[in-house]
Amino acid sequence: MPDQKALLLPEKQGQFVVDNWPIPNPGPGEVLIKVKATALNPVDWKMRKVGFLIEKYPAVFGWDFSGDVEAVSEGVEGFEKGDRVTGMSYPARGNGTFQQYILMPARLVVKIPPSLNYVDAASMPVGYGTAALGLLAAPPLGAGLNSSCDFSVNHAGKAAFVCGGSSSVGQFAIQILRKMKYSPIITYASARHTEFLKSLGATHVIDRAATPTSSVPDAVRALVGANRTPRKLCFSLLSEGGVAVAIQGGEDKDVGGRKLIHIILGAHGDGEFGEGMWKALGRQLEEGVIVPNRVEILPNGLRGIIDGLKRMEDNAVSGVKLVALPQEPT
Repeated sequence: MPDQKALLLPEKQGQFVVDNWPIPNPGPGEVLIKVKATALNPVDWKMRKVGFLIEKYPAVFGWDFSGDVEAVSEGVEGFEKGDRVTGMSYPARGNGTFQQYILMPARLVVKIPPSLNYVDAASMPVGYGTAALGLLAAPPLGAGLNSSCDFSVNHAGKAAFVCGGSSSVGQFAIQILRKMKYSPIITYASARHTEFLKSLGATHVIDRAATPTSSVPDAVRALVGANRTPRKLCFSLLSEGGVAVAIQGGEDKDVGGRKLIHIILGAHGDGEFGEGMWKALGRQLEEGVIVPNRVEILPNGLRGIIDGLKRMEDNAVSGVKLVALPQEPT
């Protein structure tokens, strides 16, 4: 196959460049996908700046994608050329989404319903996958609320707190908790996102700008001082038997019947759960009960990703998912 265009990092902690890159051939169990849209995640700029996860360079970063099936390897069932699909890749395995074509295991690809466009579909996989893994998967991967991914399991009468509800992961966490009948669902976020977060299922939105954590005890049972991190804040709110899930690294805790579980990098760590999770997402998309993030489309194709990652590093993005269109001219 001829070369494609990709956003490459030539060396560890280097600078991104758009260059030619080989189009891969699908192996057993794989599909080749023409990437129509790819979303940016905070881990992308952190991987470049810190130099973790990737061992071989030049490298292609990127996790979220949507696009069209271009080729199907022998033995793959359920997909054919032209199918519209979405999913989450894993750049540490040499298959990032900041390129025009990627390979994916067919078992981890989800068909996009006709009602969903490529841009919205690309906004979902990492945020949804991280929220679902953290909330639903059995320990030690997650909180174990429902490892079968059957969102109809009823948790009515239980309260939930989402710190950072306007983030991509936070938005999907709120929706999953709503689907499982949690109430109240309280989130700590910017006030400008209040109506949107309530439309997703939040019952209370505490304005993080106007309300220091030391002033929130009337809205949430007990918050700690403003010098606490979100992880410590969430752990302090747990009643006996409660579970907090953090999406950054750290040590798990089990103190007085309260558990703090750390997860990172989505659902590739448990193949069985990951397959069930993506099948569940397919059902939820068809039923319209899980909605995508709000998005901002970046200009200039793959090259636009560079500016988008800089904005994320500068903390200049809130409440939206940045999405690039790899097939567009750079």
